Amino acid sequence: MKSLRELLVVKTVDTSNYLLSYARDPNTGYSEIILESKTAGHHRARHDSVDILDDHGALIYTAKIDEKIAHFVLDNFNVFGDTQSFRIFQSDLHLGFASNRDDLTVNPLEVRHQLTEQEKSFTANGAKLVYHKSIFNKYAQTGFGSIIRATLTNHQVCASNCQFCSTISRNRKDSITLQEAKDFVDQLYFDQAEYNRKFFPEFNEAYKKETGSDIRLRGLILSGGGQPNLWPHFTEFVDYLSSLDISLGLITNGFPQKVPEYIYKKFEWIRISITPESASPFYPGGRFDKQYMPQTIKHNSDITVGYSYVFGPWTNDGILNRIASSIEENGFQYCRTLTDCNLTRNAQLKAHRDLAERLFKLNHIDEKGNPVGKIFHQLKYHGSKLEAENLWDDGQCFLQTYNLFWDTTGHEENGYSYCYPCDSVTVLAEIDTDGSVNASERKFNPEKWGTVKNTEVSRLFTEQVKPFFDPRKICTSCLFMKNNQMVKDLVNKPNNQLFSEFQSLEHINFP
Repeated sequence: MKSLRELLVVKTVDTSNYLLSYARDPNTGYSEIILESKTAGHHRARHDSVDILDDHGALIYTAKIDEKIAHFVLDNFNVFGDTQSFRIFQSDLHLGFASNRDDLTVNPLEVRHQLTEQEKSFTANGAKLVYHKSIFNKYAQTGFGSIIRATLTNHQVCASNCQFCSTISRNRKDSITLQEAKDFVDQLYFDQAEYNRKFFPEFNEAYKKETGSDIRLRGLILSGGGQPNLWPHFTEFVDYLSSLDISLGLITNGFPQKVPEYIYKKFEWIRISITPESASPFYPGGRFDKQYMPQTIKHNSDITVGYSYVFGPWTNDGILNRIASSIEENGFQYCRTLTDCNLTRNAQLKAHRDLAERLFKLNHIDEKGNPVGKIFHQLKYHGSKLEAENLWDDGQCFLQTYNLFWDTTGHEENGYSYCYPCDSVTVLAEIDTDGSVNASERKFNPEKWGTVKNTEVSRLFTEQVKPFFDPRKICTSCLFMKNNQMVKDLVNKPNNQLFSEFQSLEHINFP
């Protein structure tokens, strides 16, 4: 992958968050638009294609970036933002100026999709919360939360230049020590269990009767920065975690060969993010299916291994078919496909519609949206302001009652960093009243969404739940409204009432 110095830069645009460059390779004629974050990490996203849409927002074809397209994108970037700028209406391109089409709404029911057991088991859609009903009964009666699920980043290092990166504005120097990671887990595992045994014995015993565990951390996901297994303490930390009764999950886009292969057997599940092949310098020959895979995760019935693939202008039929082949060759269980979460709600639903039709055409799903093989479509999209008002009538995010995401942003400067109710605050995008896109921040902002410092995580279970921010004001495009609604329903249901349709799912400690 060539650097900017090796390319012919034709035009640049300086925005508040990015330096945009339209560049060409003088030898091959290859063109791309490069977004470079202006934060300390200077991470980049490299775009070489755009989606061309009809006047109803449906995909006509994908076009390689040329001079006309490049100037169109750069001229309209401040209106449509860092993601939606790469979905262009054909008629606008012909006229030479962009018009807002967000009034072309798509009803989610128009998307060819079925919510299956795969999607409920392998994604965090709220269905598995019913297995932990006692903690919501505790919350309803006492106002105290129970952190049973957590995700943590350990550093911010990644070699890829993904177009849809949710944390492109991060600082690669924000990393934590092994002791800090252990202290974080110890508070949620040992201290939380002891606290519930002492102060909430009735609810703790009810939860223990249902699950065999005290109320404490049940599931932990290592994620963030693209490759958490590049963190120098990764192996030692996983060895420590495996000595505890915690279900472990891993989200990574690759496997450094210096990490011993035995370590991956410690995980209950591993999800491999397939990056756009042109954005990943570590794919041999530019092929995701040629990358190194540890032998310990292949054809291993003790670990659920799956792919995650984001659909966009970089997608062609070939990669979707190779994903299906690679699943079988490696003995993996699934691939979840979804769209770029940095798009606004309507743009995202339009992309979901395009993704579903592509999967149907390639016989990966049937006419109703059911998976034919091991590729399934996760219909994940932003909420709306009306939904936000109806859901959060007291201004309280319900994810905060059971879940947290610890991100290391700011750790180098402060010596600590913050927890958040979820990992998707970085991709919240909306249309403003003037028709322009209020683009996602693509970074964790503790002043906006932060809850507690990593050193004070015990406050989330030793203090009554309270709003750290009003989601009706800053999270109206939340991606986890269904999860929030499930918590609200569980809190308001009688103690003995279960949802029978959710009683046969996998990975129940990752709700």
